[in-house]
Amino acid sequence: MVVRALVAFALLGVWVGCVSQVYCPQDPTAPCAVSGGAPEAAVTAAAAGAVWVAGGGCAVAGCKYPMVCNEGSGLCEHPRCGEHRDCPAGMRCDQTTQVCE
Repeated sequence: MVVRALVAFALLGVWVGCVSQVYCPQDPTAPCAVSGGAPEAAVTAAAAGAVWVAGGGCAVAGCKYPMVCNEGSGLCEHPRCGEHRDCPAGMRCDQTTQVCE
C-alpha cells in the first residue's frame, strides 16, 4: 500500500510539473502564448510509465481482467494460449500470435 501511495505521489508531481500553461504579456493587445502540448505530453507519459514500472508495476497494482501481469516487465498484457493453456471465458486463442483475444 505504501508503494502505491509513493507511485501516486510521484505521478502527481510529474503531472503538476508538466501541465500546459498560457502566458499573457502585460500589454492587453498582445496575444497570449501556450506552452506544453504534444511533445510535453509524450515526455510526461513516458516518465509516468517509468515511475509506475519502477514502483512495482502490475505486480503491486494488478491488472484489469482479462489482462495478466508479466512479472518480468511489470506491464499488463493479454494472456498467452496454445498447448495446455486455455483462454479465459469469452476470449479465443489467436493461433498465429498465441495470445488470447
